[in-house]
Amino acid sequence: MFGTHNRLFRLSDVYLELISKNPRAKSFQQPRWFDLDNFSGKPRIITWVANTDDILALLPNIWDNPGEIKKLSRDELRWDFTVPNKGKMPMDGAAPALINWGSTQHPTLSMDDHSCRLERFVINTPFAGDLAHILKKILSDHRIEVNFSQLLSFEAYISTPKGIVVLE
Repeated sequence: MFGTHNRLFRLSDVYLELISKNPRAKSFQQPRWFDLDNFSGKPRIITWVANTDDILALLPNIWDNPGEIKKLSRDELRWDFTVPNKGKMPMDGAAPALINWGSTQHPTLSMDDHSCRLERFVINTPFAGDLAHILKKILSDHRIEVNFSQLLSFEAYISTPKGIVVLE
């Protein structure tokens, strides 16, 4: 639907999703999600997604205009997802998109377990104060850390069978 290639990798109870533009995709009117139409440079973490059981209940606690809530599917998976109108999440991407798997089994339960775990996820952002306040309302995950920085960046600390790997 968004003209992308996607690959998922299980990190215990969460997953890392690698997304890139699909050069063979048909053109479409809407900007690609995650601001991929404006992406350049080396592969890196550019945003993140928070899982919830009730997107509509969370939206008033987060931002005024998250875009549309789209009902999406691939194979046996079905989910609702916030898709911003211009392709980029609020706070220049520091704020998470929201996903609700509804009655669909969480994808990690059907993925191979390679004994890799997300230990820590760091969001460095100029919007640290506002983002931390929002996250307190919607998440309870000790692995997420928000720091002030002039530039947006992310760090994912992943334990692997060979030690800790940091993705930026």
